[in-house]
Amino acid sequence: MTALAEIHEHTFYLPALGPGSVVLDLGAASGGFAAEVSRLKGCTCHCAEASPGMLDSMIETEGVHHHHAAIGGAVGPMRMAVGGREFGRFWVRTTNGEDAGEGNDEIEVPGETLGSFMARCDVERADLVKVDIEGAEFDMFDAASDDTLSAIGQFSVEFHDFLDPALTPKVKAVIARLENLGFETIVMTRHAHGDVVFLNRAMLQIEAWQLFYMRTAIKYGRGVRRLLSRRLGRAA
Repeated sequence: MTALAEIHEHTFYLPALGPGSVVLDLGAASGGFAAEVSRLKGCTCHCAEASPGMLDSMIETEGVHHHHAAIGGAVGPMRMAVGGREFGRFWVRTTNGEDAGEGNDEIEVPGETLGSFMARCDVERADLVKVDIEGAEFDMFDAASDDTLSAIGQFSVEFHDFLDPALTPKVKAVIARLENLGFETIVMTRHAHGDVVFLNRAMLQIEAWQLFYMRTAIKYGRGVRRLLSRRLGRAA
């Protein structure tokens, strides 16, 4: 998967980023998302990836830092099963004491919470956090303090209720909490919550017309919704 293809998998508000910005790419895969964001805006990116195979294939660029870590709800060693390459990626999952499964390797990965990973990267706030951690997002949000969440300018999150509708109540609980902290929620997928953007009103200058545009023309424009950032950037 190319860097440009990876960045197009996630919707976020690009004009909020610049040379002084910090981006956390959680579940970085090959690091293409961070590399492309850094190229476009000159920001510093920290990538967290659990799979050693993906770490080995990460794109090395100036301003992009790679960390072997699994983001979730606790700090400490985490046992994970690592499978083969699927759709250009090495998949990983926590085993929780279960057998890794035939043909899969089990490894120990440093487990981090959002707050501990920020401390590891020596950052007190982040302008964008991209979250694609295969179901561990709920543990991550549960473990994060209100102060930690409020120090994030925007989240771009892939929730996994499109695979398991039983997860939808947990997604809605995360949405309710972030909105209570002052975030605006924009669900970019038509069904379930596979692509959700949270914008921190206290940190971003977002006008009502921009939110309306994101929630209507961009969301339902299918092939054009990934242009959200550039369109809004030119109009602002």
